[in-house]
This record gives sequence, structure tokens and C-alpha cells, in this order.
Amino acid sequence: MRKILLALTLLMMLNATNAQQLHFMSQYLQHNSMYNPAAAGMSQKDFLGVSYRSMWGDFPGNPKTSVVYGDFELKNLNAGAAAYLYKDETGPTSRTGMQLAYSYHIKAKNEKSRFGIGIELRGMQYAINKAALTESLTSNDPLLMGASNKFVFDAGTGVYWTNNKLTAGFAATQLMGSKLKLADVTGSTLDGKLYRHYNLTLNYKIQTGDDIYLIPSIMYRAIQNAPSECDLGVKVDYQDKLWWTLNWRINQFWSVQTGLKLLQRVRATYSYDYYVTPVSIFTNGSGSHEIGLQFDLKKK
Repeated sequence: MRKILLALTLLMMLNATNAQQLHFMSQYLQHNSMYNPAAAGMSQKDFLGVSYRSMWGDFPGNPKTSVVYGDFELKNLNAGAAAYLYKDETGPTSRTGMQLAYSYHIKAKNEKSRFGIGIELRGMQYAINKAALTESLTSNDPLLMGASNKFVFDAGTGVYWTNNKLTAGFAATQLMGSKLKLADVTGSTLDGKLYRHYNLTLNYKIQTGDDIYLIPSIMYRAIQNAPSECDLGVKVDYQDKLWWTLNWRINQFWSVQTGLKLLQRVRATYSYDYYVTPVSIFTNGSGSHEIGLQFDLKKK
């Protein structure tokens, strides 16, 4: 039974690797600078935050992601900066890393339109817990004979534009394609590496009533050597104090999100993802939960 559970875990890992190498948060509107370094500081707010995501809880070794982050406007430099610390775990594997982003801002005369050009630097340690695999793999398996972890650097860039209503951004990350080789496999013609990710984001803010806004959004990700992914969403926001969001990742899952502003400077968020495929093949409705807290550092 234990081997069967491990096999399912490894299958999930394989599916996740084919889909993306970088972790994904359903509440992507709150993590603009994580997906695009040019978005750092563009909200003209300074804030710190924490997020936690647990996927497919019915499976052993299910993916879990923990994130601590900050985003700051450097007004005197016409720039912004952001930092993310994260740990992403799936079964016996984990990725622990840091992402640093810097964005230079070009503002129009009316200061409503802002254009950002950004760069980012990533450092990541990929690790395997071999003790969790010894009962299922032979002692001479290349995985057990190889290294337990590997630390790599990579970099990315992006552009971002907003006029406080329409927002558009494009970014490319893992451009260096750093090698990620833990073991020598006889006869193998391919080595592990970090593959490029391309992110395109669009959203538009529509006022539908007194202090009520409707914000449709789209996030499209093209990933080297893997299928592309597209998320469509709509957010209803009331005075930046209460909001609801409905997202759909095409052919994968639906996501329902809610958020509440507390004590003037604290935002609490929660989302639930209901997966349609491929998880529904193994279990009926093993979803994902994501929670977050964000702390404003600037006075209004």
C-alpha cells in the first residue's frame, strides 16, 4: 500500500513538473511582482505579506507552498523593489528560494499612467529527502546515489503599464536556464535544467456603483516544453474593504476567493480551488486551500 501511495505521489510530481517548475498562487492579483518584476512598487503602497497554499490534500505528500514577501515604492528613485522568500514542497522534494525584483518607473505628466521596466534575480535550492524513498527504490538507483540538493541562480525581466484602470504586463523568468542535475544517469541524453516561463497579465477596473468595482482579469503562462496555462477571473471589490473573486483555469480548476480588510491596514484572504482534471481521475473533489495576510505600511 505504501508503494502505491508513493507511486501516486511521484505521478503528481511528474504532472506538476510538466506543467510548471515555479509555484503558483491562485490569488495572483495580489502577487503581481512575483510574476513580473516590473510590477514592484507600481501599486504605490508599501506592504508585507504571508501566504500559504495546500493542494490536493487527499493525497499523501501533497504540494504545499509557504511565502513571505514585501513590496515597496522607492519614490525618490522613481522605482520600486520587491522580495519573496518561499518554500515549495511536494512529497520527498522541496524548493527553497529567494526572489529579488527591481523596477524603474516612468510616469506620465498626469501621474496616472505609469510604465515599469524590471529585472529579477532568483536563488533556489532544490532538495530530495532520500530517506523517504529508500523503501521503494533499489540501493543502486541513480537518484539515491546522486546529490541530495542543488543550489542554482537565475534571472528574469519584465515590463508593466497601468493607468489605474487598465493594467498590462509581460515577463520572462528563468532566462539563464541554469542546470539542475542531481545524478548521472547512464545513457541519458538530457540533463535537468530550469525552463523559461513567460507570463502575460491583463486586468481592467470598471466602476459599477458607489465604491463598487468590477475587475475582470486574465493571466496567460507559456512554459518551455510544457502545455500553456490560462486563468480567467473577475473580482468584485467594495471600497477596498471587502471583495470576492471567481477564477477559472481553463480545463483545470475553478477558484472562489474572498477577502476582508481589518483594522485599516490588514487584509485577510482565502481561496478554494475545485479541480476538474487531472486530479478528479483519482479522487472526487480534492481541492486546494490558500490563505493570506497582508499588512499595509503606509498611511493613506
